[in-house]
Amino acid sequence: MVITIIEFILLLIAHAAAGIYSANLKYSKKTTYIIWGAWIVLQTGLLGYTEFVFTNWVLQFFAGFILSLIGQYVIFFATTKGKLAHRVFILLTYSIFFCIVMTVFTMLKGSFGQLSPIVTVVIHAIMLFAMLTYFLHYVCPLCRNAAKNITAGWSPLIFVNIVFMITVILSSVFPVRLTTFSDPSVVTFIFIGVSIIAVYPVIFSSINNLSEVATKREVETQNKLLLAQIEAENIQLAADSQARHDRRHHNLVMLEFANNNDIESVREYLKNLVESENIAPGEVRHCDNMTINVVLSVYERRAKQNNVSVKISAKASKELDILPQDLVIIIANLFENAINATEKIKNKDKTIDIYIKESTQRLLIKMENTCKENLAFEESLYGVGIRSVIAATTKYEGMYDFSADDGVFSAKISLNLN
Repeated sequence: MVITIIEFILLLIAHAAAGIYSANLKYSKKTTYIIWGAWIVLQTGLLGYTEFVFTNWVLQFFAGFILSLIGQYVIFFATTKGKLAHRVFILLTYSIFFCIVMTVFTMLKGSFGQLSPIVTVVIHAIMLFAMLTYFLHYVCPLCRNAAKNITAGWSPLIFVNIVFMITVILSSVFPVRLTTFSDPSVVTFIFIGVSIIAVYPVIFSSINNLSEVATKREVETQNKLLLAQIEAENIQLAADSQARHDRRHHNLVMLEFANNNDIESVREYLKNLVESENIAPGEVRHCDNMTINVVLSVYERRAKQNNVSVKISAKASKELDILPQDLVIIIANLFENAINATEKIKNKDKTIDIYIKESTQRLLIKMENTCKENLAFEESLYGVGIRSVIAATTKYEGMYDFSADDGVFSAKISLNLN
């Protein structure tokens, strides 16, 4: 009886560890620990009660296994967050691994029946620990990385898991239930079990490698478009400067007309000239650094076209120890994301606040914008633009922080200048 309860507690602890560390938690770790701990105590008490009160093995199975399984699933979904399909996939994957390990443990007990209860418990604990280590430290990280790139399509993967689960159950029960290593179908089960456990890292490693290549190409394409846009703006600025230079020569001519008392021609020309001499949109000066100035000017124009109020405070020297293309990637992506976020809100002031400051050793960039009140922003939701910003920031051994709170999204970037 005592050994049974100890083994049952080991199973509950394994379930709790898998539930806590395999997905993003909805509550704090302390609260989550308390919830799972209460479940372990309740299930252990229930098992002890059924062992003493219920003599029917069906009732014992229902109380000790079925209720335990249902409770595990309910608590897992209640204490975790993220895409439902992804969490279902994780839970089914763990269930498959658990069924395989428990079948092997059952065969070990059947094959070595003379083992002492303490040795049996130790073997049980070692097998559960090995399975959890493989699941949490190898399979789950690969799965989380894949989830960043796979925004849809988890349903077919869930179907694959269901097929795997049915295969494991059937291979361990039919034609006869596996209880020892001498059973006829043990070779088939071991082959199926090892194949299933090994296939997950292969699948997700391949998905991650392909996704990284595709993402890298997408980022490179986007960055090239950003740089091309900024270059076009620079060309336009140069053209505007040349046009003003030419107009100065025309002014000299008009002055000569005025000296000849051709006042009507001078008046008409000057009228047209004044109208055309309004400051060109790209000329707005935010700071001495031309790259930062041009990027801010381009996207400030776009924001104002979308009725977004923009406040900019930028101080940066003309020459920075940061490549212009990296400045473009960081600032343009953040500004563009801010504009896109404001387009999704209604009945609320649309604002973007930008703060850029150069210190002796760092360039600080802070961008805040209004967004949806219930915006959920986490690493798995990073888009191509944010990933491009992170890559450029990491290049300069910088730091980054992204957060959304009370309808305001904040991006903070710090770049080393040494």
